[in-house]
Amino acid sequence: MKPSPREAQSVRPAPDFSPGTSREAPFSDTSTRASAPPFILLTALSALLLSAIASAQPLPVSDATRVCLAGGAFTQGRDRSPRRDERPAHAVTVAPFCIDRALATRADFARFVDATRYVTTAERRGYGLESVEGMDDWAWRRVPHGSWRRPFREEDAETRAFLRDDAPAVMVSWHDAVAYCAWRGGRLPTEAEWEFAMRAGSAGTRYPWGDAPSDARGRSRLNFWQGASHHHNDRVDGHVYVSPVRAFRPTPGASTTPSATSGNGPRTATAPTPTRAPSTRAMAPTRAQSDRRVLRGGSWWCAACTCEGYGLWYRGHAEARAAFSNNGFRCAGEAPARSGR
Repeated sequence: MKPSPREAQSVRPAPDFSPGTSREAPFSDTSTRASAPPFILLTALSALLLSAIASAQPLPVSDATRVCLAGGAFTQGRDRSPRRDERPAHAVTVAPFCIDRALATRADFARFVDATRYVTTAERRGYGLESVEGMDDWAWRRVPHGSWRRPFREEDAETRAFLRDDAPAVMVSWHDAVAYCAWRGGRLPTEAEWEFAMRAGSAGTRYPWGDAPSDARGRSRLNFWQGASHHHNDRVDGHVYVSPVRAFRPTPGASTTPSATSGNGPRTATAPTPTRAPSTRAMAPTRAQSDRRVLRGGSWWCAACTCEGYGLWYRGHAEARAAFSNNGFRCAGEAPARSGR
Protein backbone atom coordinates (compact mmCIF):
# COMPACT_ATOMS: atom_id res chain seq x y z
CA MET A 1 0.00 0.00 0.00
CA LYS A 2 1.42 3.37 -1.00
CA PRO A 3 1.31 6.22 1.51
CA SER A 4 -0.90 9.16 0.76
CA PRO A 5 0.83 12.31 -0.51
CA ARG A 6 0.12 13.98 2.84
CA GLU A 7 1.65 11.13 4.82
CA ALA A 8 4.63 10.85 2.49
CA GLN A 9 5.38 14.54 2.89
CA SER A 10 4.99 14.51 6.66
CA VAL A 11 7.57 11.86 7.41
CA ARG A 12 11.20 12.77 6.96
CA PRO A 13 14.22 11.49 8.84
CA ALA A 14 15.71 13.54 11.63
CA PRO A 15 18.76 15.47 10.45
CA ASP A 16 21.16 13.09 12.16
CA PHE A 17 19.82 10.19 10.11
CA SER A 18 19.72 11.94 6.74
CA PRO A 19 21.22 9.70 4.06
CA GLY A 20 22.08 12.74 1.99
CA THR A 21 24.44 14.54 4.32
CA SER A 22 27.47 13.25 2.47
CA ARG A 23 27.00 15.82 -0.27
CA GLU A 24 28.74 18.48 1.80
CA ALA A 25 31.02 16.43 4.05
CA PRO A 26 34.59 17.67 3.50
CA PHE A 27 37.84 15.94 4.25
CA SER A 28 39.08 17.05 7.63
CA ASP A 29 42.70 17.07 6.53
CA THR A 30 43.85 16.74 2.94
CA SER A 31 47.21 15.42 4.06
CA THR A 32 45.91 12.52 6.16
CA ARG A 33 42.92 10.80 4.63
CA ALA A 34 42.35 7.60 6.52
CA SER A 35 40.26 4.93 4.90
CA ALA A 36 37.89 3.82 7.59
CA PRO A 37 35.93 0.62 7.08
CA PRO A 38 32.66 1.73 5.54
CA PHE A 39 29.25 0.53 6.47
CA ILE A 40 28.07 -1.22 3.37
CA LEU A 41 25.12 0.31 1.73
CA LEU A 42 22.52 -1.79 0.26
CA THR A 43 24.26 -1.03 -2.77
CA ALA A 44 23.33 -0.99 -6.31
CA LEU A 45 26.84 -2.14 -6.84
CA SER A 46 26.88 -5.44 -5.02
CA ALA A 47 27.69 -7.07 -8.23
CA LEU A 48 30.32 -4.46 -8.60
CA LEU A 49 32.45 -5.74 -5.83
CA LEU A 50 32.72 -9.10 -7.46
CA SER A 51 34.07 -7.47 -10.54
CA ALA A 52 36.71 -5.49 -8.79
CA ILE A 53 38.14 -8.41 -7.00
CA ALA A 54 38.81 -10.13 -10.24
CA SER A 55 41.76 -8.11 -11.39
CA ALA A 56 43.73 -8.44 -8.19
CA GLN A 57 45.61 -11.69 -7.81
CA PRO A 58 43.67 -13.91 -5.40
CA LEU A 59 45.43 -15.78 -2.62
CA PRO A 60 45.03 -19.55 -2.24
CA VAL A 61 42.53 -19.30 0.62
CA SER A 62 39.74 -17.95 -1.58
CA ASP A 63 36.64 -20.14 -1.47
CA ALA A 64 32.94 -20.06 -2.33
CA THR A 65 32.23 -17.53 0.41
CA ARG A 66 35.15 -15.12 0.27
CA VAL A 67 38.03 -14.12 -1.92
CA CYS A 68 41.48 -13.16 -0.70
CA LEU A 69 43.43 -10.51 -2.59
CA ALA A 70 47.12 -9.82 -2.68
CA GLY A 71 46.55 -6.08 -2.36
CA GLY A 72 48.14 -3.35 -4.43
CA ALA A 73 47.83 0.30 -5.38
CA PHE A 74 44.95 2.20 -6.99
CA THR A 75 43.60 5.73 -7.33
CA GLN A 76 40.85 6.60 -4.90
CA GLY A 77 38.50 9.56 -5.40
CA ARG A 78 38.46 12.00 -8.29
CA ASP A 79 39.62 15.57 -8.91
CA ARG A 80 36.45 16.89 -10.52
CA SER A 81 33.34 16.28 -8.44
CA PRO A 82 30.47 18.38 -7.05
CA ARG A 83 31.06 16.63 -3.70
CA ARG A 84 34.03 17.78 -1.70
CA ASP A 85 34.51 14.47 0.10
CA GLU A 86 35.24 12.72 -3.22
CA ARG A 87 38.16 15.04 -3.96
CA PRO A 88 41.01 14.87 -4.73
CA ALA A 89 42.13 11.76 -6.57
CA HIS A 90 44.95 10.23 -4.53
CA ALA A 91 47.08 7.12 -4.59
CA VAL A 92 46.23 4.41 -2.06
CA THR A 93 48.07 1.21 -1.26
CA VAL A 94 46.14 -1.75 0.15
CA ALA A 95 47.72 -4.65 2.04
CA PRO A 96 46.55 -8.24 1.38
CA PHE A 97 43.03 -8.88 2.70
CA CYS A 98 40.00 -11.12 2.26
CA ILE A 99 36.44 -9.99 1.54
CA ASP A 100 33.08 -11.71 1.16
CA ARG A 101 31.94 -12.37 -2.39
CA ALA A 102 28.41 -11.17 -1.61
CA LEU A 103 26.48 -9.17 0.97
CA ALA A 104 25.32 -10.86 4.17
CA THR A 105 21.89 -12.36 3.57
CA ARG A 106 18.85 -12.61 5.82
CA ALA A 107 19.59 -16.32 6.21
CA ASP A 108 23.18 -15.53 7.23
CA PHE A 109 22.07 -12.94 9.76
CA ALA A 110 19.38 -15.26 11.13
CA ARG A 111 22.02 -17.90 11.87
CA PHE A 112 24.04 -15.29 13.74
CA VAL A 113 21.02 -14.21 15.81
CA ASP A 114 20.03 -17.81 16.56
CA ALA A 115 23.55 -18.62 17.75
CA THR A 116 24.12 -15.50 19.85
CA ARG A 117 20.63 -14.18 20.76
CA TYR A 118 21.85 -10.84 19.48
CA VAL A 119 19.35 -7.95 19.59
CA THR A 120 19.84 -5.32 16.88
CA THR A 121 19.90 -1.57 17.32
CA ALA A 122 16.48 -1.18 15.64
CA GLU A 123 14.97 -3.83 17.93
CA ARG A 124 16.35 -2.07 21.02
CA ARG A 125 15.22 1.37 19.84
CA GLY A 126 11.80 0.13 18.74
CA TYR A 127 11.93 1.26 15.12
CA GLY A 128 13.82 1.28 11.84
CA LEU A 129 13.62 3.69 8.90
CA GLU A 130 12.01 3.04 5.53
CA SER A 131 11.28 4.78 2.27
CA VAL A 132 8.71 3.27 -0.08
CA GLU A 133 7.35 3.96 -3.51
CA GLY A 134 4.96 6.89 -3.41
CA MET A 135 6.91 8.96 -0.89
CA ASP A 136 8.69 12.19 -1.75
CA ASP A 137 12.35 12.24 -2.71
CA TRP A 138 14.58 12.22 0.40
CA ALA A 139 11.59 11.33 2.61
CA TRP A 140 11.99 8.53 5.16
CA ARG A 141 9.73 7.45 8.00
CA ARG A 142 9.89 5.34 11.10
CA VAL A 143 8.67 1.75 11.04
CA PRO A 144 7.40 0.92 14.55
CA HIS A 145 8.96 -2.39 15.63
CA GLY A 146 10.71 -2.55 12.26
CA SER A 147 13.96 -4.49 12.05
CA TRP A 148 15.88 -6.87 9.79
CA ARG A 149 13.09 -9.39 10.44
CA ARG A 150 10.42 -7.20 8.84
CA PRO A 151 11.91 -3.96 7.44
CA PHE A 152 8.67 -2.35 6.25
CA ARG A 153 5.24 -1.25 7.45
CA GLU A 154 3.00 -2.73 4.81
CA GLU A 155 3.52 -6.15 3.21
CA ASP A 156 2.76 -6.42 -0.49
CA ALA A 157 4.15 -8.12 -3.58
CA GLU A 158 7.08 -5.68 -3.74
CA THR A 159 8.08 -5.46 -0.07
CA ARG A 160 8.10 -9.27 0.18
CA ALA A 161 11.43 -9.07 -1.66
CA PHE A 162 12.93 -8.09 1.71
CA LEU A 163 11.81 -11.43 3.21
CA ARG A 164 13.67 -13.79 0.88
CA ASP A 165 16.41 -15.85 2.50
CA ASP A 166 18.82 -14.72 -0.22
CA ALA A 167 17.91 -11.04 0.13
CA PRO A 168 20.48 -8.84 1.85
CA ALA A 169 20.03 -8.28 5.57
CA VAL A 170 18.84 -4.67 5.88
CA MET A 171 17.67 -2.25 8.55
CA VAL A 172 20.88 -3.08 10.38
CA SER A 173 23.13 -0.50 12.01
CA TRP A 174 26.90 -0.20 11.83
CA HIS A 175 27.03 -1.74 15.32
CA ASP A 176 25.02 -4.75 14.11
CA ALA A 177 27.32 -5.25 11.14
CA VAL A 178 30.41 -5.09 13.36
CA ALA A 179 28.92 -7.68 15.74
CA TYR A 180 28.03 -10.05 12.90
CA CYS A 181 31.46 -9.81 11.29
CA ALA A 182 33.18 -10.37 14.65
CA TRP A 183 31.07 -13.51 15.14
CA ARG A 184 32.31 -14.65 11.74
CA GLY A 185 35.90 -14.00 12.84
CA GLY A 186 36.21 -10.95 10.62
CA ARG A 187 35.49 -7.23 10.45
CA LEU A 188 34.04 -4.64 8.11
CA PRO A 189 36.22 -3.67 5.14
CA THR A 190 37.99 -0.34 5.10
CA GLU A 191 36.94 2.12 2.41
CA ALA A 192 40.19 1.48 0.58
CA GLU A 193 39.68 -2.29 0.66
CA TRP A 194 36.10 -1.98 -0.52
CA GLU A 195 36.96 0.26 -3.45
CA PHE A 196 40.06 -1.72 -4.39
CA ALA A 197 37.98 -4.89 -4.59
CA MET A 198 35.14 -3.18 -6.43
CA ARG A 199 37.35 -1.54 -9.01
CA ALA A 200 38.81 -4.83 -10.19
CA GLY A 201 41.70 -3.04 -11.79
CA SER A 202 39.61 -0.33 -13.44
CA ALA A 203 40.45 3.35 -13.08
CA GLY A 204 38.65 6.64 -13.67
CA THR A 205 35.20 5.15 -14.32
CA ARG A 206 32.00 5.20 -12.30
CA TYR A 207 31.66 1.41 -12.44
CA PRO A 208 34.33 -1.26 -12.90
CA TRP A 209 33.01 -1.94 -16.41
CA GLY A 210 32.64 1.71 -17.52
CA ASP A 211 30.33 4.67 -16.96
CA ALA A 212 26.92 3.20 -17.90
CA PRO A 213 24.76 1.19 -15.47
CA SER A 214 23.77 -1.22 -18.25
CA ASP A 215 25.63 -3.44 -20.70
CA ALA A 216 25.82 -3.12 -24.49
CA ARG A 217 22.45 -4.88 -24.80
CA GLY A 218 20.78 -2.45 -22.41
CA ARG A 219 20.55 -4.94 -19.56
CA SER A 220 20.89 -3.50 -16.07
CA ARG A 221 24.05 -4.47 -14.21
CA LEU A 222 22.92 -3.25 -10.79
CA ASN A 223 19.85 -2.33 -8.78
CA PHE A 224 19.02 1.33 -8.28
CA TRP A 225 15.89 3.50 -8.41
CA GLN A 226 14.74 4.33 -11.94
CA GLY A 227 12.17 7.05 -12.33
CA ALA A 228 11.65 10.82 -12.34
CA SER A 229 10.99 10.69 -8.58
CA HIS A 230 10.34 8.26 -5.75
CA HIS A 231 6.64 8.54 -6.44
CA HIS A 232 7.11 5.78 -9.02
CA ASN A 233 9.83 3.26 -9.87
CA ASP A 234 10.01 2.41 -13.59
CA ARG A 235 11.35 -1.07 -12.70
CA VAL A 236 13.86 -1.10 -15.55
CA ASP A 237 16.15 -3.40 -13.58
CA GLY A 238 13.24 -5.64 -12.57
CA HIS A 239 13.14 -4.56 -8.92
CA VAL A 240 11.52 -1.90 -6.78
CA TYR A 241 13.40 -2.55 -3.56
CA VAL A 242 16.07 -5.13 -2.76
CA SER A 243 17.11 -7.99 -5.01
CA PRO A 244 18.86 -11.29 -4.15
CA VAL A 245 22.53 -10.76 -3.37
CA ARG A 246 23.59 -12.69 -6.46
CA ALA A 247 20.90 -11.36 -8.79
CA PHE A 248 23.39 -9.57 -11.03
CA ARG A 249 26.25 -11.27 -12.77
CA PRO A 250 29.73 -10.11 -11.85
CA THR A 251 32.00 -8.41 -14.32
CA PRO A 252 33.85 -11.04 -16.40
CA GLY A 253 36.76 -12.29 -14.35
CA ALA A 254 35.47 -10.79 -11.12
CA SER A 255 34.95 -12.72 -7.95
CA THR A 256 32.35 -10.67 -6.08
CA THR A 257 28.85 -9.44 -6.80
CA PRO A 258 28.03 -5.75 -7.30
CA SER A 259 27.55 -3.97 -4.13
CA ALA A 260 24.23 -2.52 -4.47
CA THR A 261 22.66 -4.40 -1.66
CA SER A 262 19.79 -4.81 -2.08
CA GLY A 263 22.43 -4.59 -6.04
CA ASN A 264 21.28 -6.04 -4.76
CA GLY A 265 20.22 -2.85 -3.49
CA PRO A 266 21.75 -1.93 -0.08
CA ARG A 267 24.68 0.28 0.76
CA THR A 268 27.78 -1.12 2.43
CA ALA A 269 29.06 0.04 5.77
CA THR A 270 32.76 0.42 6.29
CA ALA A 271 35.02 0.56 9.28
CA PRO A 272 35.53 4.02 10.72
CA THR A 273 38.90 3.88 12.39
CA PRO A 274 42.10 4.85 10.60
CA THR A 275 43.97 2.15 12.50
CA ARG A 276 42.81 -0.42 10.00
CA ALA A 277 43.48 1.78 7.01
CA PRO A 278 46.25 0.36 4.86
CA SER A 279 46.18 3.42 2.63
CA THR A 280 48.95 5.96 2.37
CA ARG A 281 46.38 8.75 2.64
CA ALA A 282 43.24 8.44 4.71
CA MET A 283 39.75 9.89 4.68
CA ALA A 284 39.17 10.67 8.35
CA PRO A 285 35.99 12.19 9.81
CA THR A 286 36.02 15.60 11.46
CA ARG A 287 35.17 15.75 15.15
CA ALA A 288 31.61 16.75 14.27
CA GLN A 289 31.33 13.70 12.02
CA SER A 290 32.95 11.23 14.41
CA ASP A 291 29.64 9.56 15.27
CA ARG A 292 28.94 8.91 11.60
CA ARG A 293 30.04 6.05 9.41
CA VAL A 294 30.68 5.97 5.68
CA LEU A 295 28.47 3.92 3.39
CA ARG A 296 29.67 2.89 -0.03
CA GLY A 297 28.14 1.40 -3.15
CA GLY A 298 24.74 3.03 -3.45
CA SER A 299 21.42 1.25 -2.98
CA TRP A 300 18.04 0.39 -4.46
CA TRP A 301 16.85 3.77 -3.11
CA CYS A 302 19.60 5.82 -4.78
CA ALA A 303 18.40 7.67 -7.87
CA ALA A 304 19.21 10.51 -10.23
CA CYS A 305 16.56 12.52 -8.36
CA THR A 306 18.33 12.09 -5.02
CA CYS A 307 21.92 11.16 -4.14
CA GLU A 308 23.03 9.37 -7.32
CA GLY A 309 25.01 7.26 -4.88
CA TYR A 310 25.37 4.15 -7.01
CA GLY A 311 28.94 3.90 -8.24
CA LEU A 312 32.53 3.82 -7.04
CA TRP A 313 33.00 7.44 -5.95
CA TYR A 314 30.04 8.39 -3.79
CA ARG A 315 30.51 8.39 -0.01
CA GLY A 316 27.29 8.29 1.98
CA HIS A 317 27.25 9.11 5.70
CA ALA A 318 24.94 8.04 8.52
CA GLU A 319 25.02 7.69 12.29
CA ALA A 320 26.45 4.40 13.52
CA ARG A 321 23.08 3.58 15.11
CA ALA A 322 20.97 4.38 12.03
CA ALA A 323 19.04 1.40 10.65
CA PHE A 324 17.70 2.15 7.15
CA SER A 325 15.99 -0.36 4.87
CA ASN A 326 18.66 0.30 2.26
CA ASN A 327 21.72 -0.44 4.41
CA GLY A 328 23.46 -3.78 4.16
CA PHE A 329 27.01 -5.03 4.59
CA ARG A 330 29.64 -7.61 3.81
CA CYS A 331 32.59 -8.72 5.92
CA ALA A 332 36.33 -8.65 5.37
CA GLY A 333 39.36 -9.97 7.22
CA GLU A 334 43.09 -10.30 7.28
CA ALA A 335 44.67 -12.45 4.59
CA PRO A 336 46.46 -15.48 6.01
CA ALA A 337 50.19 -15.60 5.43
CA ARG A 338 51.25 -17.63 2.44
CA SER A 339 53.05 -20.87 3.14
CA GLY A 340 56.79 -20.72 2.67
CA ARG A 341 57.13 -17.15 3.96
